[in-house]
Amino acid sequence: MAFIDVISPCVAFNNHSGSTKSYEFMREHTQELVNADLIMTHPEVTVDYAEGAREDVAMPDGSILRLHKLDADYDAHDRVGALNYVQRAQEQGEVVTGLLYVDADPVECHDIMDTVEQPLNELNEAQLCPGSAILNDINAGYR
Repeated sequence: MAFIDVISPCVAFNNHSGSTKSYEFMREHTQELVNADLIMTHPEVTVDYAEGAREDVAMPDGSILRLHKLDADYDAHDRVGALNYVQRAQEQGEVVTGLLYVDADPVECHDIMDTVEQPLNELNEAQLCPGSAILNDINAGYR
């Protein structure tokens, strides 16, 4: 699992003095958190352990990663329960592994965003640029 936070300056609407989304603001407020000029290679770390078990795994840097595999009777359909489970494990210094949550009634991203069926590279200019009035209506919907 990975979490990637990308902060990208907006060149269309917010690239002006005073904006916290402009190129200038981004350049002035960039901080290097990790110097990743050189990443040493290490042998692959693998672990196989039983359901409900805990396993301490030695990492290449000398630290220990404490894993906890979900029990066989764990309910992966309880969203709040999954969040609580992860929080309790984190408080004990453990990283939970296994299938944490499955939405029983998922909604497709395209349905949520009401996107078109046709790929964008096949749309014509009129479909891609519907005009200022429609763009103003769309932007007003985000205010």
